[in-house]
Amino acid sequence: MTSLKKVSLLALAMIVLIMPVIAMSDDASGEVSLYDDDVWVSKGFDDRTNGIISVRLFNAGTDEVAITVSIGNVEGITYISRDLNLQPEEVRTETLSFRITEPGTYYLEVIVTGEEDAVTEQNRQTLTIIVDRSIWSNTWTYVAIIIVIIIVAIAAFIKMRGTPRGADEAGTFTAMEEERKAGKKRSGTDREEYKGRKKKE
Repeated sequence: MTSLKKVSLLALAMIVLIMPVIAMSDDASGEVSLYDDDVWVSKGFDDRTNGIISVRLFNAGTDEVAITVSIGNVEGITYISRDLNLQPEEVRTETLSFRITEPGTYYLEVIVTGEEDAVTEQNRQTLTIIVDRSIWSNTWTYVAIIIVIIIVAIAAFIKMRGTPRGADEAGTFTAMEEERKAGKKRSGTDREEYKGRKKKE
């Protein structure tokens, strides 16, 4: 057998051995899905603050996979999207925070996309959320605060007006007068003691 035939036979054997490995690596690229359709609201929404939606993802493949998780409404408006890399056999909970400024009921879709064959059919989940009106979006909140401030100011004013100034001054004058009388008595007593001592001497 010539060396050319030997090299050709060896190359053919190598191709036959490599083909299944290539096929396996293609099949095993990534199989990312929503883990048990697990999507939930972690923090409620209102028209002034962000809510949070948690999404649990699972890469059932043997390769790292780059994916995009996005949340939007059924009419095609996307509220948030995030690019992620999932390791083989990784289960990850991703939290996505965003705000919807108009109160009401919304029907959302959580969609996972990636490279071709990277995402399984279990890549979409619908979710209903209610966006409440914040207490700070209500005019009556500010009206109530203003009313409370006015009531406190009036109460303080009435209390200040109800304490007459003259009474304070009279009280001070009386205290001073009593101290003066006590001082006179003390000095009279001192004099008597002094006289008494003189007589004894």
